[in-house]
Amino acid sequence: MKKSFQTVLLSLAALLAMMPCTAAPATNQAGDVNGDGNVNIADVTSLIDVLLGGASQTTSSCADVNLDGSVNIADVTDLIDYLLTGIWQHDVQQNQTFVVGDVSFTMVAVEGGTFTMGATPEQGTDAYDREKPAHEVTLSDFSIGETEVTQALWVAVMGDNPSYSTGDLNLPVERVTWYDCQDFIAKLNEMTGQTFRLPTEAEWEYAARGGNKSRGYKYAGGDDIDEVAWYSGNSGEQSHLVATKVPNELGLYDMSGSVWEWCFDWCDTYPAEPQTNPTGPETGTFTVLRGGSWYGPVGYCRVSYRGYYMPAGISGDLGLRLVL
Repeated sequence: MKKSFQTVLLSLAALLAMMPCTAAPATNQAGDVNGDGNVNIADVTSLIDVLLGGASQTTSSCADVNLDGSVNIADVTDLIDYLLTGIWQHDVQQNQTFVVGDVSFTMVAVEGGTFTMGATPEQGTDAYDREKPAHEVTLSDFSIGETEVTQALWVAVMGDNPSYSTGDLNLPVERVTWYDCQDFIAKLNEMTGQTFRLPTEAEWEYAARGGNKSRGYKYAGGDDIDEVAWYSGNSGEQSHLVATKVPNELGLYDMSGSVWEWCFDWCDTYPAEPQTNPTGPETGTFTVLRGGSWYGPVGYCRVSYRGYYMPAGISGDLGLRLVL
């Protein structure tokens, strides 16, 4: 087994010897195995030498490239990945699954980026004036719920179920006000030690469009509304279980259709100038809704459509999705 492991490492070393030895910017982070102030192919060779020499699991942090507390061939792989892509894999945000009571839910990692928000060309003539002007928005990394908050999770946190449609706790929770959502989130954070919140309108649209994996669809996950959404044309005028339609590019379900989703922002007109991590106006009369619902028409399910409602309002097709 040891001979096989050494053979793999020696083969890697031979391959690397044929690659140009271009230095990355000077760094004191993990990966500078030879301590010369740069991370480059020479560090891969040094790391292989360390492993062939039988390095202990407590080798310096510079050799522990993936920061998992040990030095092994996985560190070689991550170091090569960094030299090829410029991205440290241990810095890439990961999906997280949380459990409250016996209810689990997943938060999907969304890499930040810059996108055009609002009435982009694929929305065509369906776009309303309040979706204009299309404008540039830059967002930091965040995580967003893989699904809308289910009745199961709401009951686990709040102890009751306000929903109109019942019978299966994997239905999305509804008939919750914007203020109810704030109470729910406060209790959830107390139970988990996290900082969950409602998504900003910009975060919601970026995630619905597929983030930096976007393929430019009209709806979240595709251009065929029946594949991706429950809406008035196919719902039978009733709520449906979460995650029963095709997800979007990020693996998010029901961002078109199902139930409307409260956003953090007060509703206002869009600015024309570029924005960074916008949160909307400080005050207002209505708060933003996104995504459309099982009760609404197909046009409301578009990724750029902006709904709005009084924050104290309730409806049998109005729920929420979490952000972290």
